[in-house]
Amino acid sequence: MRDRSIGIAIIVETLVSEVERFGGELFDLQVFKQSFRSIKEKFPVLTDEETFDLIQMAISLYNYRVTEKVELVITAPNSFKLKALKTSVVIKELINGAQKSITLTGYSISDYFCDLLDVLVEKSRKGIYINLYVNDFNSKKEQLDKLEMYKGRYMSIYDYNKGDDKMAALHAKIVVVDGCKTFISSSNLSYHGLEGNVEMGVVIDSVRKASNVEELFKQLRTQKVFKKL
Repeated sequence: MRDRSIGIAIIVETLVSEVERFGGELFDLQVFKQSFRSIKEKFPVLTDEETFDLIQMAISLYNYRVTEKVELVITAPNSFKLKALKTSVVIKELINGAQKSITLTGYSISDYFCDLLDVLVEKSRKGIYINLYVNDFNSKKEQLDKLEMYKGRYMSIYDYNKGDDKMAALHAKIVVVDGCKTFISSSNLSYHGLEGNVEMGVVIDSVRKASNVEELFKQLRTQKVFKKL
């Protein structure tokens, strides 16, 4: 079984390498000849046509995974006419729709966001991983007390370590959901950030970008930029 898994892994690695090297949306035997040969050797019962179809499906799946969709997100007066998503709507949809994990940062968090904090608690109780990064936990303790009660396997809270520079801050406003959608904005988790100010950001549908953001925070934890509460 192990040898079989290794063989399949080698085929996948070869196929991905050829897609990244040559690109393209459609199967071309001259481009994917090594993948074609490897699959035929591993699965000799497949016809040439079936092998073509298998590689084409793999190419389509790969291209789907790496395709990035970016949309503009704003907080602005209702009279502001611009084709863009609304910050409060995007954040609510991301958090409410999460099925596996939520990574969230908070520079300023007000009572206006408390309903969604309750959603985070419920998500963690259902086995969804929550990683919350805050700038100064003690200054937000009133709002975050309930989350702190549920710290554990599924709820992790990290506080920014200012070190010697007391003016330094976690100023990034980010939400990453299920390892595939990333929201980056100037908006705080407050009434004015979500409704009252003029704020701007983007929501990115990309597994790669979401992975990059989460890896960055993992490195920041390793370097003690954040301390776990």
